[in-house]
Amino acid sequence: MRPNTILIVALLVVSAGVLAAGCVTPGENVTQPTAPPTEAETLARTPLATETTAPPAVTETPARTPLTTETTAPPAGTETPLATETETATTTTAVTTAGGGGTTTVDLAAEDIAFDTSTITVPAGAEVTVNFDNKDDGIPHNLAVYTDSSADEEIFVGDTVTGPATTTYTFTAPDDPGTYFFRCDVHPQQMTGDFIVQ
Repeated sequence: MRPNTILIVALLVVSAGVLAAGCVTPGENVTQPTAPPTEAETLARTPLATETTAPPAVTETPARTPLTTETTAPPAGTETPLATETETATTTTAVTTAGGGGTTTVDLAAEDIAFDTSTITVPAGAEVTVNFDNKDDGIPHNLAVYTDSSADEEIFVGDTVTGPATTTYTFTAPDDPGTYFFRCDVHPQQMTGDFIVQ
């Protein structure tokens, strides 16, 4: 090797050492250069970006309004119809009444050994007038009212009349509503009916 070449190489070595010595102060830690981080390391160190979405706008549900029912009064001067009373006409019922338990008039006939009705209806406590018509020629009949069909306890017993004849019976109906019993005492099996007190 030529002396010039040896000198140049020696200078380069010394220069490199000086440069290296100038960069490091005695007592300092020297950090060795490291390779650049891998993609996996970069991802591990980088915090994941989280997508934040704003919460949906709060929608208020309107308060429910209770349904109201509007009631209107009928115009002034108009009458509200009252419930109609149904009158039941029965061919087997003889009754003529006056309200309030006052007086009641009943028409009752006897013909062919039978009454013309099987039911007499009167108000409780009413004064009852019975217009009795016996149409059977030469046959006696009467009207008698009892508490029940045993005829043990009488409410009213009318006089017997022989037909053809008419008479009027008057008596007071029981105060207690219920179904009582009436008959002809002369023909107690054939001539009977219900005496209804309301």
